[in-house]
Amino acid sequence: MDPVSYTDGRVTIRQLEVSDLDADLAAKDDEQIDWLWEPGQREAWEAMTPGEQREHARRTLQEAHDAFGPGPKWSFAVDTASDTYVAYVDCDLANDKVPAGQANVAYSAHPSHRGCGYVSSAVRLLLRFLEEQTTATEAHILVDSENVASLRVAHSVGAVATAQWTDDSKRTMIRHVVKLARGGADAHA
Repeated sequence: MDPVSYTDGRVTIRQLEVSDLDADLAAKDDEQIDWLWEPGQREAWEAMTPGEQREHARRTLQEAHDAFGPGPKWSFAVDTASDTYVAYVDCDLANDKVPAGQANVAYSAHPSHRGCGYVSSAVRLLLRFLEEQTTATEAHILVDSENVASLRVAHSVGAVATAQWTDDSKRTMIRHVVKLARGGADAHA
């Protein structure tokens, strides 16, 4: 199978493209910003003109596309049979919030596609990607304890809560871990 695209027949995860720009901009609503953006990013975004926001988003998509092959971070668009880029998932093997060599998994559904189960399906495909294409043995999903939708996704993919802490923004975070089956990149070494 092409390592850039995985499907379960319901959703497909594929490499982000600059052509995803309009959908990417439409996805940047208060809910996404509240849960996924770091402190100060909202203010920086809101200080930009619409043209600057568009160019910033375009550059970000281009950078994600260009960095895709070698990793250590892979960002995916989530498509359905009828709609393009309904959600976003990524995995990062160089995230300082997880043990070295393990994967941090992040995700978001675009506003008009929330609650459809697309993100859970996409995260399962992302876990398969990690098993087949990396040497990571765990996937970590870090979720704010008040983010009910993201907690639902973590539970639906079989992630087990292993730790809880208060972050620098005074949010209570919960670490969920999924053990990855081996047979991928390290099996060929």
